[in-house]
Amino acid sequence: MSLTDILQEAVERVKGARLAGVIGSDGLGVEMVFEDDNLPHDRETAEIELAGLAATAAMTANRLGAGNVRDIIIEADDLTYIASLITSGYFAVLGISSNGNLGRARFAVRQMVQRLQSEL
Repeated sequence: MSLTDILQEAVERVKGARLAGVIGSDGLGVEMVFEDDNLPHDRETAEIELAGLAATAAMTANRLGAGNVRDIIIEADDLTYIASLITSGYFAVLGISSNGNLGRARFAVRQMVQRLQSEL
């Protein structure tokens, strides 16, 4: 199964999911799938900004001596982003709307990670 297929399934399975992707802690996006085209940003912006967050989180944890970042959760007014480490340097990310199911989203990210580990 392709990377895109895995991400698309995650978006379809989680109520309120708006995007799913793979981002690198090097600041580069790998792949991103959107639920629809009504997001306030485009694919490139989402990839760059979310990868930038992963890179910043990794550097911050390193500088603080906290070890490797395993999970990142950012709750904003309209979307919550959940990212979980796939393998060194790569995170699976799921963005859900404020009315989405956060517990189900966290579970879906864990499933994405397991499936993506075999693809990367």
